[in-house]
Amino acid sequence: MASFLIWLEVLSYVKALFEAITLGADVREQVRKHRTEKDTIAEAQRVSASFSTYSEEEVQAILERLKACQDRFIKEGSGPARQQCLCQVFKDVIDGNGGKLPRIDDWENIHRQLNCQR
Repeated sequence: MASFLIWLEVLSYVKALFEAITLGADVREQVRKHRTEKDTIAEAQRVSASFSTYSEEEVQAILERLKACQDRFIKEGSGPARQQCLCQVFKDVIDGNGGKLPRIDDWENIHRQLNCQR
């Protein structure tokens, strides 16, 4: 079972990357902000208990992919590559979850707003 802290990082990074893509926000600042938000903390607690089939290593792998997107954002600047990177992370999660995006935080809405393919 993946820990609350690793889920908190994943949820914070997804939100921060989405805001970087859609609003041009600074990823690092947004990650720091989301780590302390009551809603994000509560969702990380829920997800760490509800999604007990995800191992620490699996969630760490998702986090590493998200961090790689952040690195890519820095190197490439703006553009469609940002969107594609986060969409690819979602695709990997969907593929690893039997073809469905898990009901975590606002992921379905983010996935839809970015026009990610299923």
